[in-house]
Amino acid sequence: MPTFYYNRIVPSDETEVEGMKILYADKSEPNNIRYVKDVVYDVRSGIPLHLQMLYPDIPISLLEKQMEDDRKANPDRPGPKPPVAQKTNGSAPSEARFTGMNPYQAKLRMPCVVFIQGSGWGKQNCYSTLPMLIDIARMGFVVASVEYRPAFVEPFPGFVSDVKAAIRFLKANSELYGIDPTRIAIWGDSSGGHTSLMVGSTGWTKEFDDGIYPEQDSSVCACVAYYGVSEFSPFLEGGKYARPFLFNHILGDEGAKRPDAVQWISPVSYIHEEQNYPPFLLMHGDVDATVPFEQSVFMYNKLRQCGKRVDLYKVRGANHGQFFWTPEVLQITGQFLKAYV
Repeated sequence: MPTFYYNRIVPSDETEVEGMKILYADKSEPNNIRYVKDVVYDVRSGIPLHLQMLYPDIPISLLEKQMEDDRKANPDRPGPKPPVAQKTNGSAPSEARFTGMNPYQAKLRMPCVVFIQGSGWGKQNCYSTLPMLIDIARMGFVVASVEYRPAFVEPFPGFVSDVKAAIRFLKANSELYGIDPTRIAIWGDSSGGHTSLMVGSTGWTKEFDDGIYPEQDSSVCACVAYYGVSEFSPFLEGGKYARPFLFNHILGDEGAKRPDAVQWISPVSYIHEEQNYPPFLLMHGDVDATVPFEQSVFMYNKLRQCGKRVDLYKVRGANHGQFFWTPEVLQITGQFLKAYV
């Protein structure tokens, strides 16, 4: 049973030793997740914005680019040549013989989940949540954790516009990154959950699309939101959960003065019966002290009233991100994504 490593064919060692046990390889490599670091998808307000990408299998095109970039950066360092197609019996190169890290899958286009890390709409640390995203990558998804400009740098809709730009970037460069551009989902937690809801509920409008790859759209085929704000009215001064400072923080001083400010930043405002939307998965802790559980109920009820597809899960005993990320939560998230992406 020969295998391929870069440009070498490695034959199977048939040695038999008394008492030796045999284990079996898994060519799907579900536990061998690869990390592609700091992919710049755009520069906005003078800030390079990055994607942190987890792969169940590195595509040949991206592996070749990484090796080429590495050779340019380190011309004197020896290393393997980029993968090439092997010839078969003097014939033309065989597509099946490409020798990437995993030559059995590296030509496939994979579904992609764009993840938005919660940060209170401030500066993100997109590296910190990568371990929690690995389980989804093991299910066969490319997971791209997206960086956006903090609201104090660029108020709303800056962070929504940034995420939509990242989606257009991935669609436009889908061949390089081994992604199926028709199978992209959005997922976020906390302020990332709010942003995910904004992206999922505005695929029908170009209001928040600007900048790179205008020929692409930023629509997604599924939306997952963990404990995100969907309706800002209760946070108004005098409201049930009065936090008027939120509006200046998210919208900036001028944006907060808009008469339609609450509707402008509330995802429920963009749900209409006559529009098309992706399926939504809403998950929320029942003792959330930061974003009350009813916020997911608002979105759930609005989607249901408009005849849209939505699932709501209450995580009993979970606070705002605390005690929330259980194996069951991630399993249900993965099942939802597998069904719709």
